[in-house]
Amino acid sequence: MSLQQGTSLHPVSSKDIPTLVDIHYEAFADDALMKLMYGSHGDTASTVSDLREALEDPTARFTQAVDNETGDIVGWSWWNVYLDAETHLEAAKATEEEQKEAPKTAISPETFLQYHAAVNDRRRRWITGKPGILQAIAVRPKSQGRGVGTALVRAGLEEAKRNGVLAWLEASSAGHGLYEKCGFRDVGETIESDLGAYGNVTTVCMMYEP
Repeated sequence: MSLQQGTSLHPVSSKDIPTLVDIHYEAFADDALMKLMYGSHGDTASTVSDLREALEDPTARFTQAVDNETGDIVGWSWWNVYLDAETHLEAAKATEEEQKEAPKTAISPETFLQYHAAVNDRRRRWITGKPGILQAIAVRPKSQGRGVGTALVRAGLEEAKRNGVLAWLEASSAGHGLYEKCGFRDVGETIESDLGAYGNVTTVCMMYEP
């Protein structure tokens, strides 16, 4: 898929994962919630290993945005598209078990545990049947505002529509407008995180129904 901004979308391979991790930390360098949950730069080796494992999941849809002139990766997204309810439920249970323990790099393990418990609670109550879930999206700061994020979201939505599944995500205040523009709607559920000296952060649960 090509973009007017000189960027094209491509599948991700295992060798791309370290760059994707670097982009993620660069994109969220000033995000207090992410910093408290994972640390300033997290455990890069562990994150690379986890994403490489996720890449092998048949439900995973990893996409990278590449600058056509330089060949550099400027953004990426990770969706899981579940074509039956049973597969989704099994994956959700496995994720909940994994998230009962915070990463060793977490500045605030309590924040990690509370946030993910809230995410899993909302997903259990709102997601029925077979969903497509946006797990992660990141764009290099210098490439933001060029339509890269929008293209990555719409690519996932096209996959969801082809398979007749609803799409779900949890939106930060920074990404909320982009998701609305792509057709997501608020479901009326938020996740409130008290980050102490960093203030309060609201995450909005959003859905797209084809």
